[in-house]
Amino acid sequence: MSAAQSRSSRLGLTAGIAGAAAALAALIVVAVATATPAHHTATTATAKSHSCLVMTGSGDPAFTKNFNPFTATGLPSGQFVKGAIYEGLTVSPEGGKPTLPWLARTWKWSNGNKTLTLNLAKGVKWSDGKALTSTDVVYSLTAGKQNKVMDIVGYTRPDTNIASVKAKGAYAVVVNLKTPDSQFIASTLNGAIVIPRHIWSKVAKPDTFTNPNPVGSGPFTRITRFTTQDFVLSKNPSYWQHGKPLISCLEYVQAASNDAALALIQSGQVDWTHNFVPNVEKAYEAKDKAHFHAFYATRAYPISLVFDNNVYPYSLVAFRHALSLAIDRRTVSKLGEYGYAPPTDAIGLNGLFPQWVVDPAVKAQAKSLATYNPTAAKKLLTDNGFTYKGNKLYDPKGNAVSLDIHVISGWSDWVASNQIITKNLQGIGIDSNVKLEPDWNSWYPNAFATKNPTLLWQNGSQASPYGYFNANLAQNSVIPSGQDASSTGNWSHTFDPKAQPLLDKWKVTLDPEKQQPIATELEKLFLQDMPIVPLFIGPRWSTYSTKYFHCFNSPSNFYGDPIFSTFPDNLLSFTRICPGGKAGA
Repeated sequence: MSAAQSRSSRLGLTAGIAGAAAALAALIVVAVATATPAHHTATTATAKSHSCLVMTGSGDPAFTKNFNPFTATGLPSGQFVKGAIYEGLTVSPEGGKPTLPWLARTWKWSNGNKTLTLNLAKGVKWSDGKALTSTDVVYSLTAGKQNKVMDIVGYTRPDTNIASVKAKGAYAVVVNLKTPDSQFIASTLNGAIVIPRHIWSKVAKPDTFTNPNPVGSGPFTRITRFTTQDFVLSKNPSYWQHGKPLISCLEYVQAASNDAALALIQSGQVDWTHNFVPNVEKAYEAKDKAHFHAFYATRAYPISLVFDNNVYPYSLVAFRHALSLAIDRRTVSKLGEYGYAPPTDAIGLNGLFPQWVVDPAVKAQAKSLATYNPTAAKKLLTDNGFTYKGNKLYDPKGNAVSLDIHVISGWSDWVASNQIITKNLQGIGIDSNVKLEPDWNSWYPNAFATKNPTLLWQNGSQASPYGYFNANLAQNSVIPSGQDASSTGNWSHTFDPKAQPLLDKWKVTLDPEKQQPIATELEKLFLQDMPIVPLFIGPRWSTYSTKYFHCFNSPSNFYGDPIFSTFPDNLLSFTRICPGGKAGA
């Protein structure tokens, strides 16, 4: 999934309120107060029944008709272009669940686990009536040769492990790897989409093509309405999975502001959002206890404080360790995140992969480095050449230490969390403030290049923590300073040379018992380096209504990531969500 997709939207404070330089206590009070805006007077009784599953974001710009699956993922039109229009070969769901077949119905490893044979579904048609065959799949996996923006699997990267991709008849594809890779399906193939060769091979500039009339194989391929404020994708009448999808259409509507988005879900006009809602029990669920629900899944990777570790003094490991000790994660979780995002240890895997952290010494160190202890943080700093003049901290070069954290003003929980974090950092002598950015386009270019300290999410394989360690420690994942690092998640722009051999060793074995000791060694390196500072689990926000639709992801029916823009998990949602209102979760 793209980084833009992975960060769910936020509801709560308006930009003006969030931008006020108020004391923390006032900020929290205001956040709670705005959770129930005065103009919410519409109730579910006034919402008309509707046949489309209606979704919304928050503060989206005017919609433009761009359905390019490679470039539109950050636009309103791209919210579910992957999943609704285009499909993948497999689905490795959120939460470490087993990989499910999709366009690839079965697969088999051979040649010492270096050759993967994919057996494709037969009878699949593109929405223009042409057959989907192995030719399309080979083209899709190697499309980076045509344009690098289309290279989802890294086929054209210098460090690619893919030796070749070839068709074997009309319904089988053979992928040859240079070395065995136990993570290939869950980490690499899982993000791939299949596109029609007869369409895309004729596109001269795929990086600027808007794809206004997409041809796909997915469950919702017909654009039956498109305006600057909403669009509708209707059911593919010849979808290859018999009887699916179960609903007739998907609709995405614009919410002009945070308050407007909250009012839409409170009124029942919208069925599903992936927005954080402060005090969701009162602000949403209490409005219709039978039908309004929130599922904030916490089997997920951490949200971390990140910076470019090539920049002084972030380059000093002792400084990064001190920052971890100086931050009160429990208060950040309780007040900044309303208790919905549990605090993490210093490794950050306790949400998704706690079973992979087994060494008692590693557990103890991970807990210790994440325990709020400003006294220990100060001692660690002074032991490593930092000094104090009065209450102000100076680095070993004699410069006053400052650390301003950048965040979008409308992301109310992150604003509140950063208020707490900056006060924590001020407590050890760091000049620290929250720097508010007006919108996504103002924030993400510098954030994704880590030009400014900020909070960011981590992505990786759902099958194991391999992807997490690969993003943060591997030389193969390093993105140069100043460049967008979202393609690998290497937000710190650094690596540990001891990690790459361990990761290479992990990839070539399919035996979890052999992978476990490797994971332990990587955990030790992570704690030694602290390339990022994990703070709290990044919940998978899902606020939904069962008044007109059912079968959503829920605590009792958790089949994948509950966020509708997360590919490929949204394939599960779009083919399982069913019509008919029901009471209950």
